[in-house]
Amino acid sequence: WASYWHKKILESLDLDQGLHLEFIVNHNQVVRPIPGQINPYHLGLKLWEDIYRRYTNPTAEEIKRDGKPVKSGTEKIFEVREVERDASFLRRYLTEDLMREMDIFEYEARGEELVVSKVADDEGWKEVKATLIKNVGTNSIPVLKVDDADFGQNRTLYVKHDHDGRDLHIEYAEKSLNYLQRLWGREVVLETVLDGKRSLLCCNDRGFSVRALK
Repeated sequence: WASYWHKKILESLDLDQGLHLEFIVNHNQVVRPIPGQINPYHLGLKLWEDIYRRYTNPTAEEIKRDGKPVKSGTEKIFEVREVERDASFLRRYLTEDLMREMDIFEYEARGEELVVSKVADDEGWKEVKATLIKNVGTNSIPVLKVDDADFGQNRTLYVKHDHDGRDLHIEYAEKSLNYLQRLWGREVVLETVLDGKRSLLCCNDRGFSVRALK
């Protein structure tokens, strides 16, 4: 939102060529696409510009599909800003055409290599979009819930991870459990799923360990 208006305001000013060029360089450094990554400033700017365009100068195909806009582009983007959050913003306004234009794809680790697993084609774009939405805003934060504060009747804190198909990063989980164990003062265990298997991560005075659950 800030990048959109930064561009809009600066382009409306009668700047001399040197200042305008300096603005363009600084602006592009912020919103440029980053190969192999999602730049949220680039993604957001493209969405705001596309919403404004669709409500200001829609294509014949868009009018046939969505009807003629009854609001101006400016009215629509202010409405969207007021009512949407990150996830719903992407869910409602990240279109198939935009995903292809930005060449958004999904990748996964296979051994020591990263391999493209899905692309924004006719079959895969919805899955790629769903993965993106799962990783923005609070959706990127694992959901952990205390299940028992006296597990085994020895004051062990038993925590469960609400696994949504994404495994925890072990190095982050270990650091988090170390902090939690220091706060709790006794053993802390975390139940989760790793590589498709129920697992228990334990942190106590003897250190950190991981074991599979039956």
